[in-house]
Amino acid sequence: MKRSDQDRLLREILEDGEAADFRAASLARGVEVLRRRKGRARIAPVGAAVVLAGLLIFGLVLHLVPRPAGTRLAVVTDPAAQTDTSKVKIINDEELFALFPNRAMALIGSPGHQQLIFLDHGGAQGK
Repeated sequence: MKRSDQDRLLREILEDGEAADFRAASLARGVEVLRRRKGRARIAPVGAAVVLAGLLIFGLVLHLVPRPAGTRLAVVTDPAAQTDTSKVKIINDEELFALFPNRAMALIGSPGHQQLIFLDHGGAQGK
């Protein structure tokens, strides 16, 4: 098909009333898409603020809720770290383990920076 025939055929198609309807529908669809984008642009900062506030509240709740007693205990094992005005009694490993009979425990870390870890979850059951 020659180029002039293609142009004539295209003019015939677009000269109908369908072309005006198509233009109106296309314009309406474009306006609708732009309105949605504008709405999303307004919603995004509000959503981000809500998520940030939620994370802040969640962090505060985790910080303020008391932890179960006896799950972790930091123990100072370096006598040089004790000051004269301090009322901390320094005990050795055996004395520490004797405070919690019938519990599976371990001291983790280098001397002076050890942590007492309970390996059972809540102590001896039924004893």
